[in-house]
Amino acid sequence: MNDRPAAMTLAEFEALADRFGADPSVWPLDRRDAARALAARDDTAQCMLRDATRLERLLDVLPAPRPSEALEARVLAMAQAETDAHWIWMLVARPVWRPALLAAAMLGGVYLGAAALPTALAVGDPSFDLTTVAGGGDTLGYVDLLEE
Repeated sequence: MNDRPAAMTLAEFEALADRFGADPSVWPLDRRDAARALAARDDTAQCMLRDATRLERLLDVLPAPRPSEALEARVLAMAQAETDAHWIWMLVARPVWRPALLAAAMLGGVYLGAAALPTALAVGDPSFDLTTVAGGGDTLGYVDLLEE
């Protein structure tokens, strides 16, 4: 197994310095050793690191630009829309609420079904026939014909 880091070109080194800054310790792990090896032996790579360090210091000194009012309004509108969507998700679509909604629908169905039953059935009238609830004998005869 070879423990030597893969060779790095100056172009790769410059791209890494531009993308990640002057500190090789924050560069991608698989390229750090090669970058350090190149910086140790090449004056151009050392110059690139010095330039990147100067640029970082200048950027640290400059104040950050203030966003426009239009941008601030758009960001606030997006945050409000996300908050609204969050509450809709919490109230309707959350898995915790699904069983409660199902139970409420089932209880409502049982209640409506029990309320629609004739009172004769409720008091236990033995002469009551459920065919009258289903539409009478003629309706059930049509259903039997369709099933055949």
